[in-house]
Amino acid sequence: KGTNAPRKRRGVEVLPWNAPYKVSIKTQKRIQAASSNLPSNDPILAATAVLDTLLSSSPTKCNAANVVCALTLSSKTLNQTWRGRSCATMQERAKFQSKFYDVCRILNHLVDDDKLITRQLCNAAWGIGKHVEYGDEVLLNRHRLATVSRGSSQWNLKDQYLGVDEEEDVIDHVFDSIARRMIGRLNDLIKPTETKSDRVVKTGELSMLLWSFAVAKPRDCPPGWEKPRQIERLNEENLPSQNGDVVTYVEQLEHSGSPAGVSSDNPKERSVADRLFDAAALLFCQGQGSAVLQSPSKEQPLLLQQCSWNELSNIAWSYATRGAYNSSQGEAMVTFFAREATRRIHHCLRRVASDERECNILPRDAIQIAWALGTMDADNVSTASPVLVRLVDAMHEYWIKTPIGNRPLKSWTCADLTQMATALSHGRLDNQSVLDAVYDEALIRLEKRGGNPGRFSAREISTLMWSQARLYLTPKYGHVYDKFPSVAARALLRRIGPNSPPEVLIKAQEQANLAWSFTVLEDYRDPSVVSLLQKIFSAASSSRDIQLEHAHQLWQSYYLLSSECPTAVQNVPSEFVDYLEQKWKHEKSRVKNSSSRHRAISRTLDLMRVRHLNEYDDVDVAIALDYNSTWTHDASDFETNGERSQVKVAVEFDGPHHFTVMGSNEEDLMLLENGIKITPRVLGHTVLKYRLLKKKGWTVVRIPYYEFDKIPIWSSMERQRYLQRKLKTHSEIRFSGVDVSEYSKLPVTRHSRFD
Repeated sequence: KGTNAPRKRRGVEVLPWNAPYKVSIKTQKRIQAASSNLPSNDPILAATAVLDTLLSSSPTKCNAANVVCALTLSSKTLNQTWRGRSCATMQERAKFQSKFYDVCRILNHLVDDDKLITRQLCNAAWGIGKHVEYGDEVLLNRHRLATVSRGSSQWNLKDQYLGVDEEEDVIDHVFDSIARRMIGRLNDLIKPTETKSDRVVKTGELSMLLWSFAVAKPRDCPPGWEKPRQIERLNEENLPSQNGDVVTYVEQLEHSGSPAGVSSDNPKERSVADRLFDAAALLFCQGQGSAVLQSPSKEQPLLLQQCSWNELSNIAWSYATRGAYNSSQGEAMVTFFAREATRRIHHCLRRVASDERECNILPRDAIQIAWALGTMDADNVSTASPVLVRLVDAMHEYWIKTPIGNRPLKSWTCADLTQMATALSHGRLDNQSVLDAVYDEALIRLEKRGGNPGRFSAREISTLMWSQARLYLTPKYGHVYDKFPSVAARALLRRIGPNSPPEVLIKAQEQANLAWSFTVLEDYRDPSVVSLLQKIFSAASSSRDIQLEHAHQLWQSYYLLSSECPTAVQNVPSEFVDYLEQKWKHEKSRVKNSSSRHRAISRTLDLMRVRHLNEYDDVDVAIALDYNSTWTHDASDFETNGERSQVKVAVEFDGPHHFTVMGSNEEDLMLLENGIKITPRVLGHTVLKYRLLKKKGWTVVRIPYYEFDKIPIWSSMERQRYLQRKLKTHSEIRFSGVDVSEYSKLPVTRHSRFD
C-alpha cells in the first residue's frame, strides 16, 4: 500500500499524506476514474476500486483531500447497492469492508494531526455516514453485544471479550476524533474574536455533519422507551422458557450514553458526540435565548436564519434521531428551529394573500420538524408540545385549509403521510382536521382511487395503523377510521399472497404493531382482519428470534383476542402462548416507583381509612372489598387462595401522557368560545390497559389529571370528597367533629367543579 517514508521533491521533504496540490490533484483524478475503468458496473466492485486506488498510491502523493474524495465517491457509488443492485459475493463484500476500514484508520490519524479543514471534516463524516446508512449490505454486525438473562437480573457483558473484531470500533473512533476536532472549532466560532477563514462553517456543512452522527450513532431506544431493545432467541430450551440461562442479544449502537438511549443532561456523562450537538446548538442560536428569532442586524443574520428549509429539517431530524435534545442547548435549539419554520410558513401565507405569489415549501421539510417535536414529547420534553401545536396549525392552514379541492394532500408522498401521522401520534396531538386529511388521502391510495402515483410499503401501512390505535381514532371520529383498518388488512393480504410466508413482507416490528393496533381498535368484523391476525401470529410463533417488547405487544393482543375473537388465535401453539405469558409476567413484576400524584391519592385513602396496596399487580392503587361490604373501610387483604369472594377495585391515576393534546385550530377554539367543554381523548395504550385489567377481574376507577389537579394541594378534605364520589360510596365520612360529608349523586341540573 505504498511506503510511508518521506521523499525529497526538488529539495523539499514531502511527508506522507501531505502532498502538495499539483501532486495530489493527479491522485484525485486516478481515484475519480477508478470506478469507470471496470468491466463490471457492480457498485461494490466499483467502490472497492475507488478505495484501492487510494490505498495503492504512495502516501507521499496523497493528502487529506484525497482521503475525503475516496470516501465520498465510494459512498455515492454504493447508492445503487442500497437499492439492491449489487451482485457481489460475500468475499468481495468482505474485501471492500477491509479496505474501507483501512481508509478510516488513515482518516483518523489525519484528523488527530489536524490535517483537515472544517469543510473536509464535514464531508468525511458524511461519506462514512452514508456507508453506515446502507446497513448490512455494506457493513455487517456493528456493535452487537450480548446480555445474559437469568430470572429478573441481567449482566452486561460489553466489557467482556466476545470475539468481536477490533475493526468494528474503527468507525466509532474516527467519529469521536472528528467530534473532538469540530467541538473546538465550533466553540471558537461562538467567540466574537474568531476571524480565520478556514474556521468558517456553512449551514449545509454543519447539517451534513449532524446528519452523519445521527446515522452512525443513533439513540438505542425508540421514543418513549425506558430500555434498549432486547432480542431473545426462540429455541427448544426457552420455548416454553425454563429456569436455564438464556443468552439475549442487545443491539448497542453506541458504547457511551445513558441507559435509556437518550443523551444525558449531565455534562460529565455526556459523550463527545453529545457535546458536539450541544456546541452546534449554541452556534446556531449564538446564545441569544428566545431572541434568536429576532436578528439584531439585517446585514448579519443568525446562523439559524441562514438555514434553508432542507437544512432546518435535516438538523431537527438529526437531533431527534440522536436523542440529543435532552440538554438545555439541544432542547432550546430544536424548539427554535420549529418556531423559525412556523414563522416562515406564516410569512408565505401572508405573501400569498398579498400578491398571490406562491411559496414552494416541500411537505417533507416541515413534516420532519414536526416529527422531531413529536419524538421530544414522547420522551417527556415539556417544551415540545406547545411548539408542535403551533407548527401543525400553520401546516394545516398552508396545506389543508388554503388549497382548493377535495384532496389537499394529493402532492404528499406516502412517506410524508406516514411521518405526519407518526409525528401527531408521538406528540399526542389531536388536530382532527390534519388527521382526517392524512387518513382520507391514505385511504384513497390504498383503495387505488384518484390515479395518484405512489404505493404504501407494508411498514408504512403498519405505522398508519399504529398511529390510529395510539390516538384511539375510532369510527366515532369519522367514517375514514371505520374503513381504514379493513382496507389496510386487505391491502397487506393482497401483497402477501396465498402461498407466500407473511414474514417476508411483514417484519417482526410490523407484526407486533399490527396485532396490537387491531386489538386496541377492536375491529374484527372484516374477515380480512381475522385472516391477517392469523398470519401474524403464525409468523411470530415460527420466528427464530423475538424482541421482548414485541412479545409484550403480542401477549396483550393474544390475551384479549382469545375471548373477543378466538378464531384469530385458535392456531397459536400453546408453547408460544406460555412463553409470551411468562415474559409479560416478568415485565410486570419489576419494581415500579409511584408518581407524586399516586402517592397523594394513597395518602388521601389513608385519611379515609381505606386499606389499599400501591403498585400491585400492574395497578396504581389496589383495593380489595368483600362482596357484602357496605363501605370501603371494610377493605381487607387480598386473598390468594380464593377462599373469600372479593371485589378488586383498581384506582388508576391518568396523567397528561394518557391523553391527547388539543390542537388550537379554529374549530376547537370556536367550541371553547361557545362554552362547549372539550375533554381530551384517552390514548389507545391506556384503553388497552383497562381492558386487560377488567378481563382479570378488576373494577377500574379512573382519576384523570384534569380533575384531580384542580383540587388545591392543601385541601385534603376536598380530595377525600372527590375520591368518595369517584368510588361511589354511600357511607358518611367524618373529617372532624363538626364536618360530615355524605355521598349523594348530583341532580342533572347542577354541575360540580369537574363538569
